[in-house]
Amino acid sequence: MKIESLHFKNINSLKGEHEINFDETPLNTGGLFAIIGPTGSGKSTLLDAICLGLYGRTPRISSVTKNKIEQDGSILTKHQKEAYAKVKFSCNSGTFISTWSISTNRNGKLRDHDMNLWDTQTEKYYSEKKTENQEEIERLIGLSYDQFVKSVLLSQGEFATLLKSNEKERSELLEKITNTSIYRQIGRKVFEKYNHLKSKISKQKNLLEDLQKKLLSTEDLESNNLEKEKLESEEKHQELKITQQEKDLEKLKSKEKLDQELIKESQNLSKFESEFDGFQKKYAEELRKHAKTLDFDEELKDYNALAEKRETLSESINDLKENQSRIHNEIEAVKNKIESLLKAKVEDAEVEKKLNSLLKVYQTLNNERILKRNDYASKKEFLNKELEILELKFQKQSISEFENFLKTQLKTTEEGIKNLSVKLEADKTLEETLKAKNQFLNQLKEAKYDEKSIQELEKQISKTQTIFLKEREELSKFPELITSKQTILEGLEKDLNHLELKKENQNLRFQVDELRKQLKENEPCPVCGSTEHPYSEHMPHIDSELDKKIKEQKLQIKSVSDELSKLKAEKASKSKRIADFENELETSKHNLELKKKGFAENYAGIISELDGKSLEEFEVSVEKLIESLEKLKQLQADERALENSLSILEELDEIRTKGSQLKAEMIELYDGDNLEELISDLKSSWVKLKSGIEHTSQSLLKEKENAKRVKDEILKLQSDLDPKIKASEFSSIAEANSSRMKSADYQALSQKLNELNERVQIQKEKIKGLKNQIQNLNFKFFTDKHEAEKSIQELKEALQETKHKLEEVKRKLKNNRELLEELKTIEKEISEELKANKKWEILNKLIGDATGTEFNKFAQDLSLQRLIHLGNKRLKHLNERYELDRYLPSEDKDQLYVIDNHMGGLRRSVKTLSGGETFLMSLALALGLSDLASRNVEINSLFIDEGFGTLDPETLDVTLDTLERLQAESNKIIGIISHVSTLKERIQTQIVLDRNAQGYSQLEVIG
Repeated sequence: MKIESLHFKNINSLKGEHEINFDETPLNTGGLFAIIGPTGSGKSTLLDAICLGLYGRTPRISSVTKNKIEQDGSILTKHQKEAYAKVKFSCNSGTFISTWSISTNRNGKLRDHDMNLWDTQTEKYYSEKKTENQEEIERLIGLSYDQFVKSVLLSQGEFATLLKSNEKERSELLEKITNTSIYRQIGRKVFEKYNHLKSKISKQKNLLEDLQKKLLSTEDLESNNLEKEKLESEEKHQELKITQQEKDLEKLKSKEKLDQELIKESQNLSKFESEFDGFQKKYAEELRKHAKTLDFDEELKDYNALAEKRETLSESINDLKENQSRIHNEIEAVKNKIESLLKAKVEDAEVEKKLNSLLKVYQTLNNERILKRNDYASKKEFLNKELEILELKFQKQSISEFENFLKTQLKTTEEGIKNLSVKLEADKTLEETLKAKNQFLNQLKEAKYDEKSIQELEKQISKTQTIFLKEREELSKFPELITSKQTILEGLEKDLNHLELKKENQNLRFQVDELRKQLKENEPCPVCGSTEHPYSEHMPHIDSELDKKIKEQKLQIKSVSDELSKLKAEKASKSKRIADFENELETSKHNLELKKKGFAENYAGIISELDGKSLEEFEVSVEKLIESLEKLKQLQADERALENSLSILEELDEIRTKGSQLKAEMIELYDGDNLEELISDLKSSWVKLKSGIEHTSQSLLKEKENAKRVKDEILKLQSDLDPKIKASEFSSIAEANSSRMKSADYQALSQKLNELNERVQIQKEKIKGLKNQIQNLNFKFFTDKHEAEKSIQELKEALQETKHKLEEVKRKLKNNRELLEELKTIEKEISEELKANKKWEILNKLIGDATGTEFNKFAQDLSLQRLIHLGNKRLKHLNERYELDRYLPSEDKDQLYVIDNHMGGLRRSVKTLSGGETFLMSLALALGLSDLASRNVEINSLFIDEGFGTLDPETLDVTLDTLERLQAESNKIIGIISHVSTLKERIQTQIVLDRNAQGYSQLEVIG
């Protein structure tokens, strides 16, 4: 995995957009590179941005949420509305861009952050869900967040603490550094699992003891079994006796039901016989007489049908006669209307011809009138189109009045044209003149705009000239100010040198204090030989405020130096600004000359016509001329429209006169609304009535013939029927008809009589069957129902008591069986639990405890051994003299030891190491952890944070040589974060961060 570029915006103090391309020159060609800058400039922010872009987390903030950002004021640069971190990285699966971003809504509140993953090969986003993107990033890189931080971002400070901590602290640090808290959790979980199973088995054993106490003894079990057999035998005997007695009871109940049913059915028989007798008395005679007519039934039906038909024909003949008379009257009425319309008498045969002739003449006149009306409308529409330009409209006005009005308007228009004193050029029309004047006006406006632009540029040049002179005057004061500050600074530095010299002398005095104390009175001084030693007891006065004065002098020098730097910076800034003003003035003056020259060339024609006027005044005069030409154009158009309208009005008057004549002729023929509809109705009525009278006459003749035929048939049938009537008990056809019933009534009454007789016979058979059932019933125990019920109830109560006793005995026996089964189950479970818990018992003895400390300690010892092994590999490249090792049994287990190969393998505590040696050990361990964390993943990006300030120049060179060799061998990009000035000289490729007065930082890549 390799980080190719970092692109971020508004992260912590780095305001705005910043981009670092690790895979481009100079960062990919210069070996190591340094990330340098003063404290607080944002060096660690670069690492934060990388972690944000990949994992949405940073080493300094465990959980990056919108609430955390708002509360702490972290991540998002102050007063900014959005931030993002974009990391381009390559791995075995390809090249990807991971982006973390956050922004505010329109209310200024932060939204939830977004996380995107872009595949540069497919040019597609992986997912819209943040969690899925995060999981995919971890899969692609092959490292979790914690592994990434330990493998790529190395902080030797944690390892410096690790080296000098005691065993407990070292274990805790290792757990934090290697992220192996899982072993503590495993130890605790093993302890908890073992104790849980142990508690469960204990509860099961207690339950087993309780169940054994509840079991029946052998004697009680045998007694209950005998009692069960006795009660089961007694139960069967009681149930058999109840069954036998219940059969007699059922028979007694059946007999009681049958007796009741026999009484009921006997009553029904009496009722059915009574209904049969009553029906027979009521309808028997009628049915007998009707049966007598059945011998000549068909002849009688034919006779009755012919008689009915004769009556119908008689009524039809009367109706036809009445209808014939009505149609004659209607024909006369319609003929009167037709003669009235034609205004003459007319024969029946000539009616349709005369009506058609009248309609044809009327329609011819009407068609001519319609043509004139359409012509009038068309001319009127054409007239109104001509009048549109005059904003007039001819609607329902009098033609003569409107004609007088237009003539007046025409006269006024002609006078207006004469009054306009506009002279056109001889070779140009009004349209051409107007077009030319408008083009001239547009050019005039452009000239006016360009003139204004020239005036504004002159004003700007004047304003810039004033500022330029003022700035130059202010710049002339700076040399004097800078010289004054330099003089003050030199004086302060001279005073500081004097104070520091006094400090050196004072230090020399301290060094001879011990020698003075050894001087003895009257003995020669070994230095000067004097026998008097006045300062051995009375030392000269020492200025105790000298350090304070030196510090104050340095602060004063720094203050004056800062002021001098500020003056020089202001002078440089002002000089640059003056130079810019000079360039701007030169450019503006040049542009002004070009504009003036262009103006004179482009608008020479306009300038020649000004005649002392300004452009504004000349523009007004041209606009007035154009206005007069436009007015002349409008008046000429009005004149043409008025002349055309008067011509059209004359044509309209002629059309209107001819239309009035046609209308009078039509009224003379017919003064009504719709002649065509009237004639159509009259013709239709005439034809319909003529057809009706003819049809009615034919129908009347036919009905009279039918009536004669029916009369003859009746006479013939009557002569055949009379002998049969007289042979029966009837005296005439009329008497026979009166004795007949409707066929349906006869059938219904006959059927009803048969049904009543049949019902009586069925009921007699039913009663006979009931009597046979009662006789067939046999009883074994009882003949009285109440005695049977009482006996059965007593037996059931005794049986219930027996069942109750039996159930109680069965319950005891069943409970005992269930207890035995439960005992076996629990014993089996205890056996299985003990077998299963054996491994947890062993694990608990080995690694389990309440806090998980034992297993965690064991795991951390292994991690420490592996880490020391990998660290020693890296340390060998840094410094062959030393080798790290754990404590021996005879040594202090709270310490780590270093083997000094240059001192014959001498072992000593790491606490005796110097600051530089400690850094080398820490760096070796940090590189070892990187190897450990990335053992399954190739890491081609590495960042090392701080610690180089403790190294002497020679060790620093060795360390940097080792890192350069590591970079060359592995092709890694290795960045070193530090503010050590020596690194700036040694490592030429740098990412430099600088913080301004507002607290914001900028970065620059230097090759």
